[in-house]
Amino acid sequence: MKLTVHWLKEFVSFRGSPQKIAEALTMAGLEVESLVPLPAEGEGGNDWLIEISVTPNRGDCLGILGVAREIAALTGEHFRLPPTSPHAGDPTLKQVIDVKVMHPRLCPRYSARVVQSVRVAPSPSWMQSRLEACAIRSINNVVDVTNWVMLETGQPLHAFDLARLTSKRIVVRRAGAIKKFVTLDGIERQLAPEDLLICDGDAPTALAGIMGGEDSEVRTDTQSVLLESAHFDPLTIRRTAKRLGLHSEASHRFERGVDPEGTLYALDRAVFLLEKMAGGIPLKGVVDRRARQKGTKPILLRTEKVKGLLGIGLSPKETERILKSLGMKIQGRTKAGLKVMPPSFRRDLTREIDLIEELARLHSYDRIPSTLPLVQPGGGKVDAPLRWERKIRSFMVGEGLSEMVNLPFASSDMNRRFCGIWQGQRSPVAILNPLVQGDAEMRLSLIPGLAGNLGAHIAQKARGFRAFDLGKVFSLDPKGVPEERECLAGIIFGRRERKGLRVMEEPPLTLLDVKGLVEGILELAGVEQSTVWTIPDVPSCLHPGKAASLQFVDGSRMGYVGELHPDLCEELGLPSALIFELDIEGLVQYAPRQLTVRSLPRFPSVERDLSIVLEDGFPAQQIVSWIKEQFNHSLIEDVHVFDQYKGAPVPEGKKSLAYTISYRAKDRTLTDAEVNSLHRDLISRIGEVFGAQLRE
Repeated sequence: MKLTVHWLKEFVSFRGSPQKIAEALTMAGLEVESLVPLPAEGEGGNDWLIEISVTPNRGDCLGILGVAREIAALTGEHFRLPPTSPHAGDPTLKQVIDVKVMHPRLCPRYSARVVQSVRVAPSPSWMQSRLEACAIRSINNVVDVTNWVMLETGQPLHAFDLARLTSKRIVVRRAGAIKKFVTLDGIERQLAPEDLLICDGDAPTALAGIMGGEDSEVRTDTQSVLLESAHFDPLTIRRTAKRLGLHSEASHRFERGVDPEGTLYALDRAVFLLEKMAGGIPLKGVVDRRARQKGTKPILLRTEKVKGLLGIGLSPKETERILKSLGMKIQGRTKAGLKVMPPSFRRDLTREIDLIEELARLHSYDRIPSTLPLVQPGGGKVDAPLRWERKIRSFMVGEGLSEMVNLPFASSDMNRRFCGIWQGQRSPVAILNPLVQGDAEMRLSLIPGLAGNLGAHIAQKARGFRAFDLGKVFSLDPKGVPEERECLAGIIFGRRERKGLRVMEEPPLTLLDVKGLVEGILELAGVEQSTVWTIPDVPSCLHPGKAASLQFVDGSRMGYVGELHPDLCEELGLPSALIFELDIEGLVQYAPRQLTVRSLPRFPSVERDLSIVLEDGFPAQQIVSWIKEQFNHSLIEDVHVFDQYKGAPVPEGKKSLAYTISYRAKDRTLTDAEVNSLHRDLISRIGEVFGAQLRE
């Protein structure tokens, strides 16, 4: 919004310098972006051009009168309105022009007056200079008057050549079947059925609230003018202007909402200027089509609420003074406070908090003391999921992985490739208004984001990459209800990190590395005894021979580890990488609520090794789980695998698995005879159950 200081002084007197006024407006919420001196002849010295950044909720300040009203409220000076040519009742006007509004919701009010015997000529130099200073091109005295009044009042006007309106009947309607319209700038616009038009009977003559048409524009031979002053639906104007890429001074104001009660005043002001500058003779009558609207209710402004929010107590007299200076009316007083009716031009004042903001703004924020609020000290208790998330993040960083934070969106193709930890048939959640057309679904898995991170690092010639992501994944259950789960995923690529001073090249990372990483997480959460590694139910995105699925003891899936499928790596342009994904919500559910401790054993343990030959595809974990399940309360304390071997003398198609079994008693030291007897019995049962052969 641009205006000049001399123009502003016509409506409010202020003694301060332009710089002081600019500072006061800025502190009151109307930020002054620039203050530029202008040469002004015959106006008492140099003028100043003020440019104000008006927020979208303050459409009333897109007119100089609105800014003058703000200055009057800030300084206490008198605010005055410019003179007008009042209208009167004149039934003969219906013989000259008729107006019909077919869509009252889109055009709640349409007002019009007629001025005859106008003489179209260039505007006076003082008017031209002010308009051009405000970035509006001077055309002729009639059009300039409409722009002048728009800058003064914030109400856009439009002037039609009455002689060119052949039907003498204005119809406000949607475009419907009308597909094209040529605007004043000579460009043919493609219309949508919902666009709002001003029509001369059935023929369009203006694009409502945006720009007029070339057929009815005011020309040098124009003698009678129809002045339009209307109130259009802001959303409709914005949609049309944005779709057509046609932003005008009028649309800028209509989009932010004009005063529905200000249409007649703006008309009367324009008629007054046309009388003075174009010698026009106005018809006294006015056409005013207005839709019925619900009555506005007053807002209760409570004294205690004002004090509680601002921290200061404003006297009732000061409160009423500030509110009245802004054009508000006090409709009643109660014990609780005041009943306040906002003015029609302040469409942003709808709640009690809006009125309190106005009090703070006009009282000045600088006069409100800074005080610290009373805070009740809390215990600092953190919920279990958040505590575990922090532990897991710390563990992953300690293992050398970097955390990645990716957007929770994915393409349908990536969701099809990476289905995540979900069980059964799951569908992705579609996004109604995606940020990127390709990523139109919520992610089923965290792996696509990490795969993209890996690709970006490979493009930068990275030789290794170790990263994790802790976030939510989304899906639709069989009933179509959206569901989300907290998951942890990781991806590692490259060789093992070199330790110490060795200069030899380290071997590449293998499945055992990523499996060990996951087992560290299970041990951290204390759920390693509640999980089982299995080969079946491995996702299709993994290498069929280098993958494993992780399940809880109740059979529900916890996650998976493995190497990316070679075909998938080739399609995505990625190197062979190792990944894992875990259900963190399930992990937290199984994690013990309390830490249990026990004293160190008083008696020593005895270890025995076991080496057996089995089929090549046999899972080593199966024997560990079987021993723990069958001998839960016996002298067997621990079982773990320490070696796997293939090759001579082990037959082809078979492998050798070596286990260490630890025996301990709580009440005595075990003898070799006891341990040997129990160990032989265990070997015998393993051979019977699994068909294993003892390797000598």
